[in-house]
Amino acid sequence: MFSATNNTAESSDEHGGPPTTVINELARQLESWRALLPAALQWSDADRFAYPSANSLYTRRPSMPLFTVTKESMRNEQSFSAILDILTAQLRSRYYYARFMIYRPFIFKALHYSELMSPEDRQLAGRCLQSALLWPIAMSTCKDRKRLVPVLFAWTQNFLGVLLILRMITVNDCMGQIARDYLDANEIKDTVLLLLNWMRDMKQVDGIAEWSWNILAAMYNEVPGVME
Repeated sequence: MFSATNNTAESSDEHGGPPTTVINELARQLESWRALLPAALQWSDADRFAYPSANSLYTRRPSMPLFTVTKESMRNEQSFSAILDILTAQLRSRYYYARFMIYRPFIFKALHYSELMSPEDRQLAGRCLQSALLWPIAMSTCKDRKRLVPVLFAWTQNFLGVLLILRMITVNDCMGQIARDYLDANEIKDTVLLLLNWMRDMKQVDGIAEWSWNILAAMYNEVPGVME
């Protein structure tokens, strides 16, 4: 039989969330993994949309970003590999998905135990929301080549979860304040539009997207140009 002391050690407070020391260590390990990637694959948060720096992957590194919210008319797509675009997007998006999952317990706490949120909890919830925005796999040029994206249904499921959380920003006071403190309003808007457009396109061929669309249509019916 476990003692009360052992049970207490399993959680940070009465809401049952993980201790922040555990969360910070997981985040440190994830960042260490990124830092140990080959130079050709590395990137920073400041240039998460840029071309890889190594010439071994791309013949040159243009000044324009590799991933954009809207299609760049100036880009000569014939000069670059669609497969490399998608693999690069997969790698970076999986990193931000992992970081999103590490910090997600603080979103649960903000939604259900907002009165227990400390300044550090709010900061970590903000990092979770930041990690959910503008995943390259949902941006151009990948969004125009969805059938080339491996394990497509998994991204559809992940996008549904992100859209549900982003919707909570507009109806939950604690979440709304965290978003105002830590997020860029334009990035929130762009992310919502990208993910809704993904669902709209995929619902014709993906049963998960079709099921999700019925939920999202009611939640985001005020978004213009998407819910037709």
